[in-house]
Amino acid sequence: MKPAQNNFSDYILYPGIAMLLGWGLRGYIGGGPFGAMIPGAFVALTINILMGFRGHYAALFTVFSVVGIGLGGEMTYGQTLGFLRSNETAWFGTLGTTVKGAVWGLSAGLFIALGLLNQRISRKLIIQAILIYFIGLLIGFKLINDPKLIYFSDPVNKPRAESWAALMMGGIFVILFLYYKIKGNDFKILWHFVWMGLVGGALGFGIGGLWLTLGSNLPNAWITGWWKLMEFSFGLSLGIFLGWAVWNTRGSFDKERIPQEGAISSYILPELALLSLIALAVHWVLPALLEPLSGSGRYVYQTGFLYGITGDLLRILTNFAFYGFLMIIIAYRNRAIAWQIAISLTFVHTSIDLMRDLLPETGIETSAAFQYSFIFISTLIVAYLCATFNRRSKNSIPLLMYLLVWACMIISYIKFSTHVSIEGIFASDTIPLIFRVFFVHIIFTLSALYTTYKTWQLQKINYIR
Repeated sequence: MKPAQNNFSDYILYPGIAMLLGWGLRGYIGGGPFGAMIPGAFVALTINILMGFRGHYAALFTVFSVVGIGLGGEMTYGQTLGFLRSNETAWFGTLGTTVKGAVWGLSAGLFIALGLLNQRISRKLIIQAILIYFIGLLIGFKLINDPKLIYFSDPVNKPRAESWAALMMGGIFVILFLYYKIKGNDFKILWHFVWMGLVGGALGFGIGGLWLTLGSNLPNAWITGWWKLMEFSFGLSLGIFLGWAVWNTRGSFDKERIPQEGAISSYILPELALLSLIALAVHWVLPALLEPLSGSGRYVYQTGFLYGITGDLLRILTNFAFYGFLMIIIAYRNRAIAWQIAISLTFVHTSIDLMRDLLPETGIETSAAFQYSFIFISTLIVAYLCATFNRRSKNSIPLLMYLLVWACMIISYIKFSTHVSIEGIFASDTIPLIFRVFFVHIIFTLSALYTTYKTWQLQKINYIR
């Protein structure tokens, strides 16, 4: 199948705006590495639509993307951004955000490339690469992050554990490993995505963080959402560079454009049951079992070598990288469960985060039964629609894009409604109201509408042929 004749601007703006939206939503209804799966899913879906990818290949690629971009969410950067609020320390904060943005982009580019090459790299080699990643992760922790040799949070008290060097080292180990294991042209593709992601992440976070410096010098400005502008800039930059990388390599994926749908069982219930087990394991069972052990301080090398090894193992098992490894392995099973991981498992954390933050942020009290019911029912609706779209449409990817974008948008609207009072709205002047209260949601809505329209436009070019 010949590649669709999309414009260069499509490859730049479509992933860029989608990732701007995803990154903004991540900071609003997500948080942490699981929240960072949102922009990971958005950018992968745009790439699938731009390239006309289908079937299990496209689903598996999307899972690689949500894992790769989710990894960066392990990094702490609140105190790093705090340095940007002062002119005297802005240079140090910019250095920190540039480094952390580069590492985030490196992880994103690496795993997106692995996803794009998932038909050319064997599952065995992927497993080996991820195990190598874990080794690099531990070495980065031991050499730099744990002793805090290079530290971008509070340099005096050093209260927080950082992980940027661990993520960087894990990525470097995988790149070096694959340099000797995959074909020359395939490695060139991988390397192209790595450095494009690295540059896009460095520029997006490094320059985007300066919105906070500007905001600290404009205390009376109508705009108060400087943090959100930073997130929007970061997402836009990384999305643009990843889309640019796809544009540059688009001629290398002709075989992957050939439809390879494969049959999906007509029974939805087993699929939903498996998704439920995965969600419970990732969000409840494994953290409840392993996190108390990993944080106990008992499993250290001073206690004994076996204790130290156990502590390192627990550190890996409680890191998002391990959960991502599980997602990728399970996604190889079939197309149906791969899409459920990419879409529904990405969505479920937005409901969890909404319920978790409701009381401390708004003072609204709800029962545990209400919270669990909301999480379960909202996720079940998304999962059922995901399963239905995959069974009833040969070209389900645009439908999945609409589903995830607007499911996340509904959660954001619900959260907005709990934070704004009607009395406060009517008591505000119009212009400050728009910029201080509605500004972020105006950007959300316009970005979602653009992403929806562009998806509809491109699906006619790339799928209805």
